[in-house]
Amino acid sequence: MINQEYLLKHRELFQYAIGITHMQFALLLPKFSSALSKAAYEKAWSKKRIREPGGGRKAILKTDAEKLFFILWYYKIYPTFRFAQIEFGFDKRNIQLWVRFLQQVLFTALGYELALPKRKIRNQEEWIEICPQLADFIVDSTERVIQRPKDKEKQKEYYSGKKKQHTVKNQIIVDPETKKILAVSDIVEGKRSDKRLFVEDPLYTAIPPEAHGRADKAYIGIDEHPFLTWTIPKKKPRGGELTIEEKEMNKQISKIRIYVEHPNAYMKHFNILSNRFRSRIERAELPLKTIAAIYNFTRPPS
Repeated sequence: MINQEYLLKHRELFQYAIGITHMQFALLLPKFSSALSKAAYEKAWSKKRIREPGGGRKAILKTDAEKLFFILWYYKIYPTFRFAQIEFGFDKRNIQLWVRFLQQVLFTALGYELALPKRKIRNQEEWIEICPQLADFIVDSTERVIQRPKDKEKQKEYYSGKKKQHTVKNQIIVDPETKKILAVSDIVEGKRSDKRLFVEDPLYTAIPPEAHGRADKAYIGIDEHPFLTWTIPKKKPRGGELTIEEKEMNKQISKIRIYVEHPNAYMKHFNILSNRFRSRIERAELPLKTIAAIYNFTRPPS
């Protein structure tokens, strides 16, 4: 089993094992414990019981800290269930059950970090102040490789000719001032264009008046929005060249857009996002949203 006592003596190694520092782990633990207590109670009484809660074999993951360490380690390393079995000393099926249970607990503890509303506007008055965080934002998408679906229709739907693999995609919206992730879209097939993904996101209807969006060249030609203006790099014309002024403008835009690349780079340090996702497609969304929330949690206060 992983020697956590050794890690406590060498706390600088925490981030290499679980993706966050020891101090961040200590700050997260009370929030995780609160969510875990509620989830464990609901799970204990969700079905008819033969014995009282706490009966039966004793769990190997005894403390809240051990459970939080386990799920963060799983996200960071993304081992096979067999390898996790070797490291933690309980069988494959229990590894699967712990992962499914604890990853939902972790998101519950941190979900407030991604708290933009996703409701549609009912009347014209609701446009005002509906989502002021979107007054100025950067948008980008991140594509991940998944294992080849067994269903033939899903194979066709999720195959990306560009990547030559089966992929999924999520859209990320970042605040250029706080550098935090404002929202993560629901998961879609990787071949869907970034422009279509943005327009079909429910947040599209929550953009306030006089909003300003920044994006890369994948968003050139996006449909006009009544309240939204765009700053998008100029694309080099076919057979031509950009002017010196256009090149300089593209350079300045890139300096702002780097703020969306930083969250993407941070999240890809967790191997569950950078490696091929091995589970069902519908389970690929939760890890990304959870790690996006972890990213926000680890940012300094604005």
